[in-house]
Amino acid sequence: MPKNSSLLLAALAILLLPALAAWAEEVRTEEQVPLDPEGKVQEITPALRTRLGLFPEIGDFQSARLFLGQDQVYVLEIAWQRQGKRWRQRQLLSPAAVDSLRLDLRRRLTLPPAGLQLDHSGRGELILDQILLSLLAYGPAMNVMLDLDSARPALASHMLTTATSFYLPYRLTQHRSVTPAHRQLAQFGGTRGIAYGLIFADLLFEKDRTSRSDGATVLSSAALGSALGFKGVDWRGSTHGQAEVWAVMGDFGLLGGLGIAYTAGLYEKDRSRRWGDGMALLASGAGLYCGDWLGQHRDYTRGDAYVLRAGGFLGALLALPLVNATGIESGRAHVGGALAGMAAGVGLNDHLLKRQDFSFGQGLIVSGGELAGALLGLGLTYLADTGGHFDELAYFSSAALGGLGGFTLTFRAFSE
Repeated sequence: MPKNSSLLLAALAILLLPALAAWAEEVRTEEQVPLDPEGKVQEITPALRTRLGLFPEIGDFQSARLFLGQDQVYVLEIAWQRQGKRWRQRQLLSPAAVDSLRLDLRRRLTLPPAGLQLDHSGRGELILDQILLSLLAYGPAMNVMLDLDSARPALASHMLTTATSFYLPYRLTQHRSVTPAHRQLAQFGGTRGIAYGLIFADLLFEKDRTSRSDGATVLSSAALGSALGFKGVDWRGSTHGQAEVWAVMGDFGLLGGLGIAYTAGLYEKDRSRRWGDGMALLASGAGLYCGDWLGQHRDYTRGDAYVLRAGGFLGALLALPLVNATGIESGRAHVGGALAGMAAGVGLNDHLLKRQDFSFGQGLIVSGGELAGALLGLGLTYLADTGGHFDELAYFSSAALGGLGGFTLTFRAFSE
């Protein structure tokens, strides 16, 4: 190459270097814009995607959003999960393509339910849950409510109630999507709703409760809890993992509320139970709120939720020997310490799970590892205590250390 040409290229490179550096450091700013012409749909959630039949080729869909850059270029962002990892795809769209997308979305929103693509992957389990709930709760509650003492009418009522518990969910879910998330929260609402209903009834009618009123409370609260849990998935657009963590935190809230009420002496015989009932319901609501918040702000899988539950119980288990070591033998002190440990365990495990994605099977193994470790520690201590000389501290400590070891080993085995 001639010498003059080389000098010319070097000069051009020097002149273009600042522009290239500025281009490399450019920050692209985008504004989220509605996906529909009316400006009401800001994000396509899993529930809305199932209802409208959008993106059928994407499994474990999470969200779809539309952005508009300062250069007036539209970007469609689609997020999903695959093999425990979060994936994202960004497509550049022209204004004409965006108009077409919005018109198609408007058309799908006006379609009747029969014309939509339905997801019934959780329908069978939901119906089975309602049948089991009827055998254990609806049927006995109906017999108590109707005051059926004779075996023949009681058995007939039980069988008819159970048959109805199949037919109603079958008919009501025939033309609507029932995902595993719907099934999860319906199951949670149906079972925990019984506890919420009885506590609420005790709060309102502390001295006027009868067996028949309790039967009506169990029947109505279980049915209402199932319906609210099902609708909660539609309202919040929850995935299966989000629904599971919602249920986990709801359980911790209920246990925490009852534990706080017991520790504070709100259920003592010489006091009104209403203060304890109010505390239990308040803490349960706080737990449900925290579960919804975690589901919306964390990338939880169903396995992550099981690990979170195991971490909370492990925190409570580790707190027991610490309380016992102080020499305080009060049951309130032990319950209070367990509650504090449970809260600490939930907080620590939420931090540990930020960069993890456990499958359902892995979450079960971590939970089982913690249980097996605690039982191993108790079993070895019991074998060593041939003369009955060991006290509660020894047993609490062995169970806590065994549970910690089992949890740690299984958690690390599946940790990314």
